[in-house]
Amino acid sequence: MSFVDDAGETWMFDLTYFRSNWQCIYGAGCAGIEEETDVDGQRGCCSYGAHFVDDADLSRVMDIAAALPQELWQHHGLRPSPTGSRAEDFDALVDALTTVDEDGDRLTRVVDGACVFLNRPGSPTGPGCALHVAAVASEIEPLEWKPEVCWQLPIRVEHHLDDYDRSTHFVRQWTRDDWGEAGEDLGWWCAEAAEAYTGTANVARYLRAEVSALAGDDIATALIEYIDGASNVVTLPSVLVPMPTRR
Repeated sequence: MSFVDDAGETWMFDLTYFRSNWQCIYGAGCAGIEEETDVDGQRGCCSYGAHFVDDADLSRVMDIAAALPQELWQHHGLRPSPTGSRAEDFDALVDALTTVDEDGDRLTRVVDGACVFLNRPGSPTGPGCALHVAAVASEIEPLEWKPEVCWQLPIRVEHHLDDYDRSTHFVRQWTRDDWGEAGEDLGWWCAEAAEAYTGTANVARYLRAEVSALAGDDIATALIEYIDGASNVVTLPSVLVPMPTRR
């Protein structure tokens, strides 16, 4: 199904996925994303550092990290003490909480086999992302505090530009194949297991905040209404094309 936003860009949604009842099963049987399953470790998709999409993404997350309370973040002790200089404090946070991979991309640091922001089983808050836990405690939508890549998965958006500079964005679920050769050993468990398709709402509703952040609130609403069968979408009449008479 496709919708056009106010800027004239087209958003196409894979209804096979968005009509399904997929849900995140972190802490409810999720076996992680590595080749060897690990349910008890409850690392979910946080076994690797989260890549930052740009400087604004990095700056936002570092600002949140600087304010995270100790009781909500197991690895709070890795955060450097503030000096009073915003520039120096920011650089110190980046050095302590992030790293750079072989491709030169900035990502969160991995501590004992998982992202520095992941609280492990046995921590006061229980397992889970400290940024997510803190956002919920503050009644903030978690995607506003987490690295963008963390909340965009498992949604994948493919951007296409036609010969007339018109943009079309195809929104679907990430699959193992999307990772190329690396996907052969990737435990893309949460997207493939039957246990993940047990939600009480369709994906359009379950991930409404994420769709809204990507495509805008009007598109998110239109998608839900269409799937729920309560939309005002007008079906265009088919055009009868006269066929030439065979002689």
